[in-house]
Amino acid sequence: MFVSKRNLFFKSKENGYLLFCGNSNSFYQIDEENVPHVQKMFDTGDDSELPEDIKKEFIKSGVLLPESDEERFKRLKFLSYLTRFNSRIIGLTIAPTMSCNFKCVYCYEGDRVQNVSLTEEVIDGLINFIKKRDCKTLNITWYGGEPLCAWNKVLEITKEIEKLGIPNIHYSMITNGSLINDDVIKFVDEKKFDYVQITLDGDEEIHNSRRPMKNGKNSFQAILSSLDKIYNYCQKNNTHINVSLRVNLDKSNVSAYKKVCNMIHSKYQRFFYIYPAFVYRNSESDRYSSDCMSSLESSCAILDLVNKDNIFTSKLIPLKNRLYACSVQHINYFVVDSSGDIYKCWNEISDKEKCLGNVITGFRDDKNITAFNVMESSGFEDDECKNCLFLYSCMGGCPKFRSENKKLGKEINMVCYSIKNNPKEYLESYFKYKERNSITE
Repeated sequence: MFVSKRNLFFKSKENGYLLFCGNSNSFYQIDEENVPHVQKMFDTGDDSELPEDIKKEFIKSGVLLPESDEERFKRLKFLSYLTRFNSRIIGLTIAPTMSCNFKCVYCYEGDRVQNVSLTEEVIDGLINFIKKRDCKTLNITWYGGEPLCAWNKVLEITKEIEKLGIPNIHYSMITNGSLINDDVIKFVDEKKFDYVQITLDGDEEIHNSRRPMKNGKNSFQAILSSLDKIYNYCQKNNTHINVSLRVNLDKSNVSAYKKVCNMIHSKYQRFFYIYPAFVYRNSESDRYSSDCMSSLESSCAILDLVNKDNIFTSKLIPLKNRLYACSVQHINYFVVDSSGDIYKCWNEISDKEKCLGNVITGFRDDKNITAFNVMESSGFEDDECKNCLFLYSCMGGCPKFRSENKKLGKEINMVCYSIKNNPKEYLESYFKYKERNSITE
C-alpha cells in the first residue's frame, strides 16, 4: 500500500490529533494510543503497526492507496476528460427572457441586457440545436433575466423538448422567487426538478435594499409568500421540492446570514437548504467591487459563522469530490440567451464579445478559442493544483476566473477554496462543530 500525499495529520489546539484525507474528504480524530502508529506510517510509509480496523478504514477512505498518487492522478485525469468529452450528454442553461422584475445592486448582467424573449424562430433553432446532437441525457437549467417572466416560453420549450424522445431529461431553475405560483410549483414537482435556487439576502430591510422590485413592491415578502406556497404544497401532497436558498454576502450584509438561517429554520424547520455565496468582482470596472470581500475576509466570515454562530456551511470544508470544477468544462455545455446567442458561462450571457454563435446560424469559428480557454483551465494542468490537498474536490476552481487570471498574469490561487488559506483552523472548527451538535459520520 502507498501512503497518499493528500493527507493532513496534525495536533489540534484543543482536540488532540486530527487527520483529513483529501482523496475522500474523510476526517478522523486519532486516539492517543494510536498516534505513534499513525505517525510512523506517515514518517516511514510502514503501516504494519496499525490496528487492523484502522488500516481497513484508511484503505477505504484513501489514506492508504493501492496505487501511487501519481498513478491515481493519471487515472482520475483520464476519467475527467472522458466525462467532459462525453458527446451523449448535453447541458443547456436557457434564458427564455432577459427581462427581469428585480433591479439588484450587484447584477453582473447590468446595462448590456435587452428585454427580449425567445421568438418562435429562436425556439425552433434551439430545438434543432438539441436534436442534431442526438444526446441520451439532457440537463436543462432555466435562467434569465427572470425565467418566470416568460413562464409561457418555459412551458412551450419543455413541451417541444420532450417530443424529441431523449431518455434522460433533468430540469433545474435559477429564479428570484417572486413569481412562483401554484402552477409553477405543480410543474416543478411533476417534472422532478433537481433543484430550484432562490436568493434571499438578509432580513426584510437588507434584502429589499439589495434586491428591490422594479415596481416598488416588497420583494422580501413576495419570496416568503412563494416559500410558504412551496412548503404547504409539499406538506399537503407528501412530496419534496429541492429548494436552495442562496444568500449573497459582502461587507455590507455578512452579519445577516445568521438572521436568515434562524428565520428560515424557525418557520420551515430544515425543509429548505441555505448556503452563503460571496459576491465577487466580475470585472476591473465593476461598480460594486468596493463592497466585495477579499479571500481573507471571506475566510474569516466562514470561521465566524461556525465558531461564533454555530452555523455550518459547506464552504467550511469540501464534502464531495468531483471530476471537474464546473459545467463549462464539458464540451457540450452551453448557455443560450433569449436571442439564441450561445455562450460557455452564464456570467457572460448577453456579452456579445463572448458570444460563440447562435442556435439558428451555428458557431462562429473565430470564437472557438474562447471556449477552449475555459475548457483547458483545469486543476489537472496546474503544477500547484497537482500537489494540493484539495485537488479532487476543488478541481482548480472557477474555470472562467482561472483562464482570465492566467491571461492577465494574475495569481491563479485567487480561485482556490478558502480552506486552503488555513486548513488546520478550518478542520478544527469543523470538528468542534460536529462535537457541539453530536454529529457522527
